[in-house]
Amino acid sequence: MDWIDAFLASGIRFTTPILLAALACLPTAWTKDLNVGLEGAMLFGAFSGVVIGMSTESGFAAVGLTVLIGAACGAAFGYLITYLRVNVFVAGIVLNVFAAGATVYLLRSLFGVKGTLSDDRIPAMASVNIPGIDGIPLLGAVLSGHSILTYVSWAIIVAAALAVRYTVLVRHLKAAGEHPAALTAAGGNVTRMRILAQVWCFALCGLAGVQLSMGQLTLFTEGMTSGLGFVALAAVIFCRGKVLLLALMSVGFGLSSAVAVQVNASVMPPQFAQMIPYVVAFAGLIILARTAKDGGIRIATPALED
Repeated sequence: MDWIDAFLASGIRFTTPILLAALACLPTAWTKDLNVGLEGAMLFGAFSGVVIGMSTESGFAAVGLTVLIGAACGAAFGYLITYLRVNVFVAGIVLNVFAAGATVYLLRSLFGVKGTLSDDRIPAMASVNIPGIDGIPLLGAVLSGHSILTYVSWAIIVAAALAVRYTVLVRHLKAAGEHPAALTAAGGNVTRMRILAQVWCFALCGLAGVQLSMGQLTLFTEGMTSGLGFVALAAVIFCRGKVLLLALMSVGFGLSSAVAVQVNASVMPPQFAQMIPYVVAFAGLIILARTAKDGGIRIATPALED
């Protein structure tokens, strides 16, 4: 039973950054500005969290300021794709490449470190142990002892599911992508919705990055996202805008990552085990492309409306 507890706990830990990044990307899918730059945004979030955490020695400050910085970057990104009409797909790819190079450069120029930055001043995110549950086999591994950001991600799932069902904001976000002219005729603002989606995306990607560098570990490693942003992107494409399906897909990818960690080297070479979550994501996209009538989420840029 111990190995099952360890597997479930590991799966939840891997799920959190994937889920946060997927929830970040979801509104951009609704507005048809699907942000493929999740990897870069997460990497900048992880680096920002570590730097701010070292400077302030406060995990809450690291989280708060990283979210604010991410929101500001999202506003700038939204400005690029709306007012300057930069292709959102190209901008996302550029962001990924730029983040990979910029974080390596900053790591070496600011700290004189190659590879991994580890410092005692980096605060760890607080873990939440739920009394009465943490000692229960299986249930305790799933519900207790995780980073506070894990519980934040679960709360966002509930809030997003309720928002889809009951709020006008989500209807406006979807209309901005599917029927921009109708939204404008109803008095809405398409440009504002598109920018808002990117602000949310970058802010939540910052949280996903902080979870990687301060929730699971207390360090920053070059390229530490290791493709998790693309796995989250696959979850968004696969769920086709449905929040609960997005959560299930994220959990599935998280558990597949846990399998890669738990597999014994004598059973499978570690290099092949590490491929498991990406193979699962790739297989899911192939299945979606074969079964979906419209080929999945469309990446398009609606006409600019003021």
